[in-house]
Formats: sequence, structure tokens, C-alpha cells
Amino acid sequence: MNINTQLRDMISAFSKLEGVEGILLAGSHAMKTNDKDSDYDIYIYTIKEISIENRKTITDVFCSYIELNNTFWEKEDDGFLKRDNVPIEIIYRNLNFIDDLLNRTLIKCEADVGYTTCFWSNFINSSILYDKNGNLNKLQKKYKVSYPHELKENIVKKNYPLLRLQVPAYYYQIEKALKRDDYISVNHRVAALFASYFDIIFAINEAPHPGEKKILKIIKDNKFKAPNNMELSINNILKFSVSKNSYILNEIDLLVKNLDALLKKEGLWQEWMKY
Repeated sequence: MNINTQLRDMISAFSKLEGVEGILLAGSHAMKTNDKDSDYDIYIYTIKEISIENRKTITDVFCSYIELNNTFWEKEDDGFLKRDNVPIEIIYRNLNFIDDLLNRTLIKCEADVGYTTCFWSNFINSSILYDKNGNLNKLQKKYKVSYPHELKENIVKKNYPLLRLQVPAYYYQIEKALKRDDYISVNHRVAALFASYFDIIFAINEAPHPGEKKILKIIKDNKFKAPNNMELSINNILKFSVSKNSYILNEIDLLVKNLDALLKKEGLWQEWMKY
């Protein structure tokens, strides 16, 4: 791997700790889509928790600044490498956790509200830097599978009603927020709408969801199937949400109607979706 030599030395130090089963490089550096602002995403998979003291001993050697044990999303240490000040995220996961989660998604085909297959994308598109007993390699092979059709259907079933179909749908929440001049709520519900919408788009294309960054670019670069005028509608929704314009509802309506056309074309339309 063409990675920072200082990072390589730090990986070597972590690999010697008891309980460390494997280490992955994820994100843009693993996918070779990194730019000058990209950080290093390092995932350390364990069978036994690593103490904060042991983590501090290593990160103090290699990092100019480190925040230990941030737990906002997962357990991680965040900072900057010493030599070139590149940001680094070190995320700690139990090996059984990722196996159980991917089993739930890909074997049981259980969908979430938005981002259903992000962990799958993260894991199978990561590069193995260290693999003590070959378990990471085994898991990557286990879950490098074709996109399950049942999962695709379940993602649509879980997320589509939240666009504008049923009472809790984001469309109606945004409509109510506009009446109240509650634009913080509008912004919050627009983000949630896009999370469910793109979960459906990546499911239609049988592609693991890459996360919240560079979504439109990924869809365009990979020539994925997309509804007509998708980017235009999305840009208008974002513009109207900032300008406090009620036309945002018209654009959401158009966004969903064009999605309907794609779902029908792909054989994923069901009568219960009728608006």
C-alpha cells in the first residue's frame, strides 16, 4: 500500500497489542479517491478491548494532536499525524460486531431508515493492513456477495413511505415546519429525506451505499440509474430550503414522481405506493 511511512509505523505498533485481530484502511485512501483534504480512516478490529493508556502510548509517539476516546458515533481517537499534519481517525470495533451487523444486513436482509448498506461498503472496500489470523480476509470474502434482491425490496419498503406517502413522511413534516416558519426543522427533515431517498437509489443500482460524501459524483461517475432531473430537483430543494421558499414542496413532489418512474421501470413499484 502507498501509505504514509509514519502511519505504517503506527499500524505496526498497534498490531503488537494484545487483542488486536486486524487493521483496515478505509475511506478515500483505500478507494484511491483521496484529495488534499482527505484524512486517514483506520479501523482496528479487536477481540479484546484496548485500554486508553495503551492507545495513548502509541498515538503520543506518532500524533501531534490527539483526542482520545471520542464516542459520538463509534469509539475512536481523532487527531493529526506529526510529520505532515494529515488528519487521522482511528476507529475501534469488535470483530464480532461487524460480522453480526453484516449478517443482519446481507443474510437476514433487514433494512434501516437511510444508509442501510454503509457498513457493508465500508468493510468490503477497505484494504487490509494487518490480519493476525486471516479473519478479516475471511469476512471480506464472506460478504463480497451479490446484492440480495430481498434486501433491495426491503430498503424500498422501509424508506419509500417516508418520502411523502404516509402520515410520518418527511414531506408532511416539512410542510408543517414551513407553516410554523421553523426552518431548522425544514433543514433537519430535508437531510432525512435525502438519506432515505439515496438509500433507495443505491439499492436500485445494487450498489453498497458509500455514505454521505460525494454522493452525486459517485452516481454520475459510475453511470448509475437515476430518476430524470434528479440533480436539478435536489439542487432546487437545497436552494429553497435556504431561501425559505415553499416551492420546496413542489420540488420534493417532482423528485418522488421521477423516482416512481424509475421504480416502475425496474420492476420495484407496488400498488401500495400509489400516492
